[in-house]
Amino acid sequence: MKLTLFLIILNLIAFLYSLTNFDYYIENYGFNPKNFNSGNYYVIITSMFLHANLGHLIGNMIALFFLGWTIENNVSGWKYLLVYFSSGALSNLSVMLPIFGYTPETIAIGASAAISGLVGLGTFVCPGKFVIFPTALPLPFVVGGAIYLLVNLSNLFTPSNVAYSAHIFGMLSGALFGLGWGEDRKKRLLVFILLLILISTSPLIIGYFV
Repeated sequence: MKLTLFLIILNLIAFLYSLTNFDYYIENYGFNPKNFNSGNYYVIITSMFLHANLGHLIGNMIALFFLGWTIENNVSGWKYLLVYFSSGALSNLSVMLPIFGYTPETIAIGASAAISGLVGLGTFVCPGKFVIFPTALPLPFVVGGAIYLLVNLSNLFTPSNVAYSAHIFGMLSGALFGLGWGEDRKKRLLVFILLLILISTSPLIIGYFV
């Protein structure tokens, strides 16, 4: 878990450093359309290492720890880092899409979009491996990925401080890499789609019989 622990340490150091002048770092190194369109393109990366508070940081790092625990045993280091950084960076751009209701002043921070990329990657590279995410109980990666996507889709247009659109874009980005690198692409994609249908309709099915 060398890469995972390295990323956790980087996030921790960045958080502690940001506390020296919190508002300054959030405003100047967090991602928002205004900053990005002004030529400060680096914010798509720096924003990934900023967190709103200690709870925000701990929640993301716990998720990263357990996801990394499974993924690092199944994916080479450069693939792991490529998905983490590309998913986090590209997902920030979803904040610029007006359909999600963000304003030019909206500031997006946190590692969750990058972590979502790992969710998408693991869902298709190692779908049968167990992971402690998004529940405290170990689940096959493909089941955890399906639950995670459905939860974010159900909250996509709900007013919140959570950037659900970035989570979805991040997961889809990682999933594309996972499908490209994984085996039995069509079979794994079909299983994932069937799981989405089963999980989303299970309340109706249970309600019908109960």
